[in-house]
Amino acid sequence: MNRIIFLGITFSAIFSCTQIEKEAITRDGYIQTNDGAELYYKVQGLGSDTLLIIHGGPGAGINSFSPSAEPLAKDFTLIFYDQRGGGKSTLPEDTTLLKPEYFVEDLEAVREYFNLNSMNILTHSFGSIVLAEYATKYSYHLKRVVFHGSTGPVRAEMGEYYRARAQQASPVPDTSLTNRASTLLTQLLEGTADDPISVCREFEQLSKKIATMRGEKASHKGSTCAAPAEAVKYYYQYTAQLAPALFGKWDYSEKLQDFKAPLLVVYGKEDSLAISSQRRWTKIIPNSRLLLVPEADKGSLSDNPDFTLDAITTFFEGHWPEQAEASE
Repeated sequence: MNRIIFLGITFSAIFSCTQIEKEAITRDGYIQTNDGAELYYKVQGLGSDTLLIIHGGPGAGINSFSPSAEPLAKDFTLIFYDQRGGGKSTLPEDTTLLKPEYFVEDLEAVREYFNLNSMNILTHSFGSIVLAEYATKYSYHLKRVVFHGSTGPVRAEMGEYYRARAQQASPVPDTSLTNRASTLLTQLLEGTADDPISVCREFEQLSKKIATMRGEKASHKGSTCAAPAEAVKYYYQYTAQLAPALFGKWDYSEKLQDFKAPLLVVYGKEDSLAISSQRRWTKIIPNSRLLLVPEADKGSLSDNPDFTLDAITTFFEGHWPEQAEASE
């Protein structure tokens, strides 16, 4: 059976001086949710405007995206948090606690903890789906939003995208590399790796090497392996597989009528197969524009950081980047 695994490799408010000083000292900690889960968070930067980061996966952890987003700490206070099922956050024994409603309420718990009434948010990969689900209930807490390297709003279209991308991938002359990568991924997905971190690191290194041999971008800075061993094991065995399945056949085409916040969709121009799904976000959400980043694939913050950082900063400062295009 073919399995499509969404491995995502996620608010403007002004803190009072007391809150800024407190976070500058503590820098990280845990948030207790209503169902008893603990969410690990990390704060970076001392900008007056706060930017909440939602990483991908779901459950891939802060470190899967923070190296790409951290340069924004020069201008903003960044709040990262590990979603349940990954990183240093709770790994639920009961995997039904990976349903979408729990990811939504976790995000709401983070918002409440930091006293953010209207939020600037940057998402990566599957983080866009977490945010879209959140917006079906709490859209009034959104101020400005950026989807970076986003998973598309219709699951069926994403399935077609991954199949088409696999079919178009150039063959790798050394099949021992792809065979080894497949073996490592199977160990991770089945939870049979004796040392999940070392297996994860080897898998990621091989994946980058294979991508480079195929002429694809391989500049992604984050890692799903930079987490406790039990979290790496749990993420691949459960969260990466079960959570997207529990989101079901998502289709946000008619669910985001109340999404009034400006949305900037940022995606690399070189991944042409994904552009239609990115444009669909701009057709669904009225006040939105698409920015196609030159010389970049999905992860434009890694592939073309200067261009992308400038565009994202411009947007959160209240202006559309010059090259952002409105939906037709």
